Amino acid sequence: MKVSVLLSGAAALLALGGCGNSSSGQAPQTGGVTSNGGQTQSGGDEGGAGGSASSSETGNSGGATMGGNTSVAGGNAAMGGNAPAGGVTPTGGKSANGGTTLAGGAGGAGGAAVTGGAPSMGGRSGSGGTSLTGGSVSAGGRVGSGGAPASGGAMASGGATASGGATGSGGQSTSSAYQGPCDVLGSGCAEAYSVARAMTASYTGPLFQLGKASDAKAATLDVGQTSDHKADMTTWSAYCGGSQSSCVVSKIYAQIHKGSNDLLPGVWNTPWKPDCSAGGYTCAAKFTIESATGLPILTTVSPQEYALSGDNFATGINGGSKAMGIMYNGKPVTSNYCCGVIGLTHKYNASDTTGTDFMLALAYGWKDSGGCCIATNCGKNNTYCVGAEEEENNDMYDYGTSPVDNAMVVTQYDPTANAVLVYLNGTLGLTKSPPKAGKLNAGTAIHLGGGGDLSQPDPVLMREALFTNNVMSSSEVTAMKDNIGAFFSALKFP
Repeated sequence: MKVSVLLSGAAALLALGGCGNSSSGQAPQTGGVTSNGGQTQSGGDEGGAGGSASSSETGNSGGATMGGNTSVAGGNAAMGGNAPAGGVTPTGGKSANGGTTLAGGAGGAGGAAVTGGAPSMGGRSGSGGTSLTGGSVSAGGRVGSGGAPASGGAMASGGATASGGATGSGGQSTSSAYQGPCDVLGSGCAEAYSVARAMTASYTGPLFQLGKASDAKAATLDVGQTSDHKADMTTWSAYCGGSQSSCVVSKIYAQIHKGSNDLLPGVWNTPWKPDCSAGGYTCAAKFTIESATGLPILTTVSPQEYALSGDNFATGINGGSKAMGIMYNGKPVTSNYCCGVIGLTHKYNASDTTGTDFMLALAYGWKDSGGCCIATNCGKNNTYCVGAEEEENNDMYDYGTSPVDNAMVVTQYDPTANAVLVYLNGTLGLTKSPPKAGKLNAGTAIHLGGGGDLSQPDPVLMREALFTNNVMSSSEVTAMKDNIGAFFSALKFP
């Protein structure tokens, strides 16, 4: 794609951010004695204000006691002792093998159920409480306030807090399961990339790879994830000698089709430049950490751009004139430049044919410094716009003369309506039918930071992006915005 002059580039500074999650397992109680066939309770409670039982406890042959009380082999419970998961022994009562609980036992308030606990020999967990085979719940027994139900096990009816333990306030706390942007879409993603986090909870691999800016043959470093699915920022400094500028992003891992759809720096001499044919890291972006988030942000300037190895067509992604969606989370660049920032295209050396690109555009202005038009045109030379670049024919709309701080742009093609739909930060700004291209036939090469033919690189400030093989609904777009806003809590997406 042709253009006279490009002005580009932006970089971000370092800051740190993080969030914690709570472990699902609770620590066991102290002072317990193992009964015949049982398991020793050990350790203090971890349940915030209250005591909680150990996870994955096994049932005792005749009943185990917490708080230092010893169960007698054969099922005789000590005075005041607690029954094992799977059976409740009343004060002074006798528990027979098989888990029969004598009437009269009272449940101590505040006890937490054993997570994953197995019942006593012969016992089975009842719905919500303890129901042993042939056994009965103690008359007058109450479920301890704040007690959490056992996961797959039995809740002790009125199980008492172990000696020295405090009553749990509100039961066991658990954090909500992680979700990435792909997880909130009904049909998921066809492909997804991020230098900041996992785009789906099921992806556990590395996010990107670092190389040494001064030596393309040096060993590389994969940057993985922390337990809360964000980029692990503990390894880069030692590898890069403490300086971000000493490293480049040598690979961005595909999170849906890892390997076949990984993005690499360009290595081609494109028809309208740049010339990346020297290979290595000639066209690789410098490693950059965004100051507001403390997480990486892919920051490209000319001639930096990325594509699949050999500029191959992607695996598992629609092209042609089928339903397609693209989401891009990043920052606008405040200078004129050509084309789309990421999308599906023809190969770099194919002819420029109208409709053979479908790229998400996030642009500024419509004239270059020489006063000539550029391929991606906003309505005026001083406005910002978003939309679709379709190889020299575009569907765009202006959103103002000032850039938004952060942009979540969704650009998609609906073949049923023959329309391009464009959302900016959750708001639908364009429904254009038919597209200007009129004959959309996009290839499936993925180009990032370069136009359809990888000519005239388009600067990007990208945290993450994804592709879909369907049209995302407005509610799904809203869900993605909410997901992004929650994860990047230091940022505003107006």
